[in-house]
Amino acid sequence: MGSAVAEAFEEAGGVLASAASERLHWRVRDGLACSEEVQLVVQPWWEAGRTELTTRAVAERLDGYVTALRDVLG
Repeated sequence: MGSAVAEAFEEAGGVLASAASERLHWRVRDGLACSEEVQLVVQPWWEAGRTELTTRAVAERLDGYVTALRDVLG
Protein backbone atom coordinates (compact mmCIF):
# COMPACT_ATOMS: atom_id res chain seq x y z
CA MET A 1 0.00 0.00 0.00
CA GLY A 2 1.49 3.33 -1.01
CA SER A 3 2.11 5.83 1.77
CA ALA A 4 -0.66 8.21 0.63
CA VAL A 5 -3.17 5.35 0.52
CA ALA A 6 -1.99 4.06 3.89
CA GLU A 7 -2.33 7.53 5.42
CA ALA A 8 -5.86 7.97 4.04
CA PHE A 9 -6.76 4.49 5.29
CA GLU A 10 -5.58 5.32 8.80
CA GLU A 11 -7.29 8.74 8.74
CA ALA A 12 -10.54 6.95 7.90
CA GLY A 13 -10.10 4.78 11.00
CA GLY A 14 -8.32 1.79 9.46
CA VAL A 15 -5.51 0.05 11.28
CA LEU A 16 -2.49 -1.23 9.37
CA ALA A 17 -0.83 -4.50 10.32
CA SER A 18 2.04 -3.79 12.68
CA ALA A 19 4.53 -6.12 10.97
CA ALA A 20 5.94 -5.09 7.59
CA SER A 21 5.75 -8.73 6.45
CA GLU A 22 1.99 -8.75 7.09
CA ARG A 23 1.52 -5.53 5.10
CA LEU A 24 3.58 -7.03 2.28
CA HIS A 25 1.39 -10.15 2.34
CA TRP A 26 -1.73 -8.06 1.67
CA ARG A 27 -0.02 -6.06 -1.07
CA VAL A 28 0.89 -9.30 -2.87
CA ARG A 29 -2.66 -10.62 -2.43
CA ASP A 30 -4.13 -7.38 -3.81
CA GLY A 31 -1.83 -7.48 -6.82
CA LEU A 32 -2.67 -11.10 -7.53
CA ALA A 33 -6.41 -10.46 -7.14
CA CYS A 34 -6.25 -7.59 -9.63
CA SER A 35 -4.26 -9.69 -12.07
CA GLU A 36 -7.08 -12.24 -12.13
CA GLU A 37 -9.62 -9.53 -13.02
CA VAL A 38 -7.64 -7.29 -15.38
CA GLN A 39 -10.74 -6.39 -17.39
CA LEU A 40 -12.40 -4.99 -14.26
CA VAL A 41 -9.25 -3.02 -13.42
CA VAL A 42 -8.93 -1.61 -16.94
CA GLN A 43 -12.56 -0.61 -17.52
CA PRO A 44 -12.61 2.54 -15.32
CA TRP A 45 -9.36 3.71 -16.94
CA TRP A 46 -10.89 3.30 -20.41
CA GLU A 47 -13.98 5.25 -19.30
CA ALA A 48 -11.65 8.01 -18.13
CA GLY A 49 -10.10 8.14 -21.60
CA ARG A 50 -6.94 6.12 -20.91
CA THR A 51 -7.39 3.80 -23.88
CA GLU A 52 -3.63 3.18 -24.12
CA LEU A 53 -3.97 1.06 -20.99
CA THR A 54 -4.80 -2.17 -22.75
CA THR A 55 -5.54 -5.33 -20.80
CA ARG A 56 -2.12 -6.59 -21.85
CA ALA A 57 -0.34 -3.42 -20.67
CA VAL A 58 -2.10 -3.52 -17.30
CA ALA A 59 -1.45 -7.26 -16.92
CA GLU A 60 2.25 -6.63 -17.57
CA ARG A 61 2.33 -3.81 -15.01
CA LEU A 62 0.59 -5.96 -12.43
CA ASP A 63 3.04 -8.78 -13.12
CA GLY A 64 5.92 -6.35 -12.62
CA TYR A 65 4.37 -5.09 -9.40
CA VAL A 66 3.91 -8.57 -7.94
CA THR A 67 7.40 -9.58 -9.09
CA ALA A 68 8.87 -6.51 -7.35
CA LEU A 69 7.01 -7.39 -4.16
CA ARG A 70 8.24 -10.97 -4.40
CA ASP A 71 11.80 -9.70 -4.78
CA VAL A 72 11.39 -7.79 -1.50
CA LEU A 73 10.70 -11.14 0.16
CA GLY A 74 14.01 -12.46 -1.16
